[in-house]
Amino acid sequence: MKHSYRIAEISFGRPHWDVAYEFEFEGNHFEVQRFGANFSVDAVRRYIETLRNQVDAFALTSLPPVIKLDQKSYVHRQYLEIMGIPCPVPLCDGTGLREIANINSLIKNIDSGIIQPERGTFFPSAVFSTELEEYIRERYRKSVYIGDAYSLLGVPWLIQPFPGLMTLSKLVLNVANFKDLRNNTPLAETKLQKISRSSLAAQVENIQYVFCDLPFLLLFDSAVDFVRGKDLVIWSSHPLMEEEAKKYNPRSVINLFPENYRIHPYMNYSVLDATLRLSRERTAPLSIEEWEQLITDDVELRQITRKYVMTRNVSTQAKISKGINSVKNKVFKEDKPDFAFVIHALSHNDFLRLPGFSVLKHMPKEWNDPFDRLAAKVPPFAHGRIKHIISQQTGEEINGLIYAIPATPKVLKEADPEVIYRKIEGICYDAANRGAKMIGLGAYTKIVGDQGITINQNSPIPVTTGNSLSASATLWALNDVVKKMRLLNHDPNTGLVNGMAMVIGATGSIGQVSAKLLSLAFNKLCIVAPRMNRLLELKQTIEAMSPNCQVMVATDANELAEQADVLVTATSAFDHKIVDVMRLKPGAVVCDCSRPLDFDIEDAKKRPDVLIIESGEVNLPGPVEIDFDLGLPGNTVYACLAETALLTLERQYEAFTMGRDIEWNKVKQIYKMAQRHGVQLAAIQGHTGIITDKEIELTRQLALSKRRT
Repeated sequence: MKHSYRIAEISFGRPHWDVAYEFEFEGNHFEVQRFGANFSVDAVRRYIETLRNQVDAFALTSLPPVIKLDQKSYVHRQYLEIMGIPCPVPLCDGTGLREIANINSLIKNIDSGIIQPERGTFFPSAVFSTELEEYIRERYRKSVYIGDAYSLLGVPWLIQPFPGLMTLSKLVLNVANFKDLRNNTPLAETKLQKISRSSLAAQVENIQYVFCDLPFLLLFDSAVDFVRGKDLVIWSSHPLMEEEAKKYNPRSVINLFPENYRIHPYMNYSVLDATLRLSRERTAPLSIEEWEQLITDDVELRQITRKYVMTRNVSTQAKISKGINSVKNKVFKEDKPDFAFVIHALSHNDFLRLPGFSVLKHMPKEWNDPFDRLAAKVPPFAHGRIKHIISQQTGEEINGLIYAIPATPKVLKEADPEVIYRKIEGICYDAANRGAKMIGLGAYTKIVGDQGITINQNSPIPVTTGNSLSASATLWALNDVVKKMRLLNHDPNTGLVNGMAMVIGATGSIGQVSAKLLSLAFNKLCIVAPRMNRLLELKQTIEAMSPNCQVMVATDANELAEQADVLVTATSAFDHKIVDVMRLKPGAVVCDCSRPLDFDIEDAKKRPDVLIIESGEVNLPGPVEIDFDLGLPGNTVYACLAETALLTLERQYEAFTMGRDIEWNKVKQIYKMAQRHGVQLAAIQGHTGIITDKEIELTRQLALSKRRT
């Protein structure tokens, strides 16, 4: 079935290249509108908030880069702010795709003789294209020159690679105070800088190739004497930018963007990222491995590419740390952890559960916030272990190591995202050095920035957010509550529930998963979202997979809310109520998957005859031992933690769930894993904590009473 998609390309750069265009790809129609934000994070945020219900994806271009040097990453503050903007549709920046495609294109260009690095290559800012610089440096070390000292500090030093270069690069980044992309280039027309530019141009006179992408090159304005007469190697595709670059008089322009994906003259990696994900209904971010499989058929080329895209230079500190952990495990007879998981304090009260901290309950409440901020300065630490997780199917036993960041959500939200990233990445390396094969992120640690994508790229072991099993467990809990309410019957002919399920935010990733699953259980389904054309496309898809389910569509949830027996919300509505709680049917069960929640505690108080649940937690299989207080009863664990354990039991060490978007096939896959290994549903959470069977029965009686009147 042919689909029509809308993509909003938001460029962090200049607005005077804004354009609208259309193209066909793999039988689907795409419309793209470009909006320039002129280096303003607030402008990007306004565009996303204005357009999020009108488009299917955002392609974010010219973003400040993520720089990886040794085991430390420099994640630009503005990048984190942008990728952390809540949005119901995918935010695509093309990062992994770009790195893989660039290396592939570079290798092909060198093999064909189009690029001959032995004639000299110059990187005005090598830290912004480390994979390309590393590939050429390994083969043509004496022909590589970098100008990071000039581009970041305005000092006209031309440097050839040497041992300790990465240390110098890190020093340069720290001195440059890598904060504002636009102000980190020497744009001022001072006499000193004119001399510097002239000196730099003289030093690169005999060098043939300049590797610098157009958006960054154009930040130099007239300070581009080093381009004149050179072969300029870029990886953007925008005719107007290329025309601007030609004013600098390069000998030629070589574009690394792959020929087979030059669907339109304005195509770039961010738009291609969105195009490929939408055309394949892959709204969730793709891992490096998935991008490799998608765009590279040559297995040998994949192996070469991975070395530079997934480069992990082990530092001396990491080697020492690994050795210390190995000795420590032998001395204390501790088993190597099979997986790791990161948690943090969910509230000030969580500190009271720490050994020796119960005295805090006598502290005046006005001291709570200052204490929380002080506690957050303590480095992350290994908090405890989960032992004897045993698969019911295979009998395999695994153990997990839990790390804690002593900070509440309030403190974490106020903190610099770069600081949180560094803490989590440090945990990832420590876990890997102890022997863990993968790591999961809990609570706010999987929300910060781009929801685990950058952390996974910089981690030596795969990272998952656990959101697939969280979504599955929530719907699992919904099914359990509906059965306990005993208000709905099954149709003996179809086996489906006689009732209507409603999904609000149905065209989003979680909404689509929920709608498809509910169509397999209910004979009526109402899907709600702002855009009618996307609803009709989803309606066709659901009707094809669930022919016995009657599917209705609506752009306003209040139209049919009073008919819904079950309601799932999966929206990002921050400034308005998506449905009036007073319109809900007595006895309705609401599953609130939105973050922030669509229903608050006041809504729950208004309708005691309606049951509102937030999530479902689970019990892991085996005689599980947890040697610390997780804040849940017995051996119950968070579903996101259980996903990490399940993937480890399956020996499926991969970034299973990344970003905001959740894929429905992965929700099904992780549910089957849970059933196979013996994971069981545990506590069901509501606004005030765990919902007991007694509360469910009370809600049922109130609903029956209202229905009679």
